Amino acid sequence: MYLINHRIDRLFWFSCFMLMSAYILYEHSTNCLAIDLDTMMERHRNLIAGHSEFFNPWQYRVLAPFMLEGIIQTLNTILPGTPDILPYLLLRFLQNLLLLYVAFYYYKSLNISNPVVLFTGMMLLCYCISNSIFQSDLSFNTYFDVIFYLLAACVILNHQLYWIIPITFIAALNRETSGFIPFMLITAFVGKGNGELTKNKWIIAGASLLLFFVVFISIRLAYGYQDAEGIHGMTSPMAYLSFNLSFFRMYPQLFGTLGLIPFIALIGFGKLPKVLKNWFWLIVPFWFVIHLAKSTAVETRLFLVPQALIFIPALLYLAEYYFKAQHQSVRNE
Repeated sequence: MYLINHRIDRLFWFSCFMLMSAYILYEHSTNCLAIDLDTMMERHRNLIAGHSEFFNPWQYRVLAPFMLEGIIQTLNTILPGTPDILPYLLLRFLQNLLLLYVAFYYYKSLNISNPVVLFTGMMLLCYCISNSIFQSDLSFNTYFDVIFYLLAACVILNHQLYWIIPITFIAALNRETSGFIPFMLITAFVGKGNGELTKNKWIIAGASLLLFFVVFISIRLAYGYQDAEGIHGMTSPMAYLSFNLSFFRMYPQLFGTLGLIPFIALIGFGKLPKVLKNWFWLIVPFWFVIHLAKSTAVETRLFLVPQALIFIPALLYLAEYYFKAQHQSVRNE
């Protein structure tokens, strides 16, 4: 289904995603709740030098900083005198654009075809990301994490399963929270009507999981292991949990990132496709427990993976479901 026609629609979506990407970048680089850009650049230089501020886990998230450093060196060679902040803004803009496009194709892969529903979902995703800025810099690894989860969902739904292996490898270089990706392949085919869970799928998932642990361990061996320590010297899950649940600021920030979308998804849970239900049970409970017990949850960008991967598409699927049901009811009268 097209808004106008195929060619004009492509230009329409490109224009929308360019504007959304620019708006997200503007909010994340100017909002007073975010960490200032000078501090962000200093943290990047420290990480490249091998002594990041929070060594565990920042030092082990190597993909984004080395990609950024490559862009910095390239721009300095091609365009000497370029403002120091430009490579950061360029990478983040391209990252936003990629995230929106991958989310768009993922939602379409769930058979969400109404262009108005899709547009609503993309605007929701844009605003959810824009609101996730408390104590955040441009947070490249967080948004790569969202991209890799959405990419994994796309290739699984389109039965291009071998792509899970390179996606897992690159995602493991980016962030340790990508460890659920190999399990997405298995859980996508559990349940009636989801296709056969073949030996080949088990092998691909197993190889991906093994590769994840090889990367996870190798990076820590390369840099040396240090115990994780959060703000205020927090180390134990109970310290994090107590801090997060008692910090009132977390609740309005979390509402700004998630809104009431998860509650709507839960209300209509029974009508969702089996694959979304399975990914919900695989990711959502563990994701919230882990991030409440081992991170500073007021930095609500950490919850964008379940929001983009499960909650927003669930809302869109329900919207299209009720639209079709209403349309059928009118036709039958």
